[in-house]
Amino acid sequence: MNKKQKNTEKNGFLKDKYEMIMKDSLYKNSIYLMISSGVMAAFGFFFWLICARLFSAEDIGLATTIISVMGLIASISVLGLNSGLVRYLPTSKEKNNKINTCFTVVALTAIIVSTIFILGLAKFSPRLIFIKENILMSFAFIFFMVIYSMSSIIESVFVAFRSAKFVLLKNSIFSVIKLGLPFVFFSLGIMGAFGIFSAYMTAAFIAFGVVFLVLIYKFHYKPRFVFYDSVITKIGKFSFVLYLAGFVGGLSSTLMPLIITNTLHPETTAYYFMAMQIVSLLFVVSSATNNSLFAEGSANVKSLRKNVFKSIWIISVLLIPAILLTFLFGHFVLEAFGEEYSIQGLNFLKLMALSSILVAVNSVFGSVFKVKKRVFGIIIASSVSAATILGLSFIFMKSYGLMGIAYAYIIGQAVTAIVYIIMYKFGKKKDKTEKKIKKRR
Repeated sequence: MNKKQKNTEKNGFLKDKYEMIMKDSLYKNSIYLMISSGVMAAFGFFFWLICARLFSAEDIGLATTIISVMGLIASISVLGLNSGLVRYLPTSKEKNNKINTCFTVVALTAIIVSTIFILGLAKFSPRLIFIKENILMSFAFIFFMVIYSMSSIIESVFVAFRSAKFVLLKNSIFSVIKLGLPFVFFSLGIMGAFGIFSAYMTAAFIAFGVVFLVLIYKFHYKPRFVFYDSVITKIGKFSFVLYLAGFVGGLSSTLMPLIITNTLHPETTAYYFMAMQIVSLLFVVSSATNNSLFAEGSANVKSLRKNVFKSIWIISVLLIPAILLTFLFGHFVLEAFGEEYSIQGLNFLKLMALSSILVAVNSVFGSVFKVKKRVFGIIIASSVSAATILGLSFIFMKSYGLMGIAYAYIIGQAVTAIVYIIMYKFGKKKDKTEKKIKKRR
């Protein structure tokens, strides 16, 4: 073969592989979700780099605490309806009713929960009391909580429709716009932690508005502020149990910045948060793949086993090189924020990178349990995870600082994996026994 023929054959091979991947909805949507998270992480790096130049480490620590609280409030407000939509929307004949009911419930819950948080700031986190002391800040905070909570729902709708490219669109808009907003708020005199938070959430609001219009015009969605109790009856039990599992399981990540700020110092929160920005890229590999696995399994349960092996293959191919890159170049990334970020956060970053392997294992088990509707098993695993990580963090943090949190996280994920394996084997035996009983009948 001459050089031209070899290049033609190579291009043909790559084209065939690309077409094969893009025709498989599991691969395609997994890739879109990973790219989406990758875009957010990459632009998020530059966003926090800009903030580190404009604001103090204490301001960044407080801002990241507010953003973490935002995640906690959103996880409460969503009530597990995001998972319920992914499970039941693909086969539903009344899609608009389900989407509208979920939007309505989530918006009202977000208003109530965020209002309670503001009123109780003196007890929850005295360092954030400045939000309550300014009425405009208080209303802005509540409004942003509603948008952020509804944003989780709209992403689930696109995942359920197996159109994750619009999740990528939303997060790309959010990521690009937010880069310029710290300068805008800084020049307007909106300083400190709330200036950073406002820049972050203004970009999120614009991005949400764009994909909301996409949902209306491309998917023929008709927005209504309504509530159908039949929708809640249909997906309520499944969603609520997953909500409890997700809320409990997420406590270790959503509460940690608040715990660090209250127990240690806001500067330590900043070091923790920047390291976790990098680690979150590794976690995204498993979470994106398993979100697609959940959607595919919900649409076709019979293909679950095949899709599980596909998911494991995708995660392995992407995660192992990513961990190696983190070990090799993590210190360079942290040093971009300042030398102290690297000194304080590098060893923490490396241990958390290793924990992503255990996170991937637990994520696959979680998706399988969701598809099979073994939601109480997910609650047990989530409770074990949160209790172990938070409990050991309190014990280790005072002696080992950030490294104590990393030790606690790895132990917690390992224990959770063992719990999942035991429950999976027990469930398998139970299924075999039930099949035998049915055959005898």
